[in-house]
Amino acid sequence: MSQIALPLEQKPSPEQGGYLVTAANAEVHQHLQHWRDWSHHTLILTGPAASGKTTMAAAFAAESGGLCLDDACESEDMEIFNLWNRANGEHKPLLLVSAQPVAQWGVSLPDLQSRLAASLHLEIGAPDQAMIDGLFQKYFATRGLTISEDALRYLEKRMVRSYAMVRQLAQKMDSLAIESKKPINLAIAKSALGFFDADDEKVVI
Repeated sequence: MSQIALPLEQKPSPEQGGYLVTAANAEVHQHLQHWRDWSHHTLILTGPAASGKTTMAAAFAAESGGLCLDDACESEDMEIFNLWNRANGEHKPLLLVSAQPVAQWGVSLPDLQSRLAASLHLEIGAPDQAMIDGLFQKYFATRGLTISEDALRYLEKRMVRSYAMVRQLAQKMDSLAIESKKPINLAIAKSALGFFDADDEKVVI
């Protein structure tokens, strides 16, 4: 079985908080590394499900000692406002993480609206092919497994290009490989993809 090596630039590293960095999230990564330059010491990070927001936030908090609020869109106005004041009072950076853009948070407190509007806003982009390949390989590497190159190329042409789909397919391939006692090869990839119905807009054939 042909195996594909993880390119050096896609390897998670302590400097990257253990997450992958490609063109899809490179701008976010750079700003997280330079948190001292944030406007009003605050960054609002949004992105699709399973795109690594929480992992990136954890790495940022560990490195900077800053404050983080996950699922900020679900928080009350005063909770965010008080956290903002605390961060400024303690001279710490504040990272607000959400799957939804600020416009959809339903913020009604005028003082908070103005502060959020003045903050730095960044969004994690859709996964590029380097990110998709890297995420598949990272998932299986943590289980002591590898995925064949022909399996990756097969999925590349047919799967919906989203972080959530990468996770779902990886989990399904893992399950099928355990059941069949086979490696993650082209046959496993085909079988896994077959579990997702194109009518549900999960798969593009």
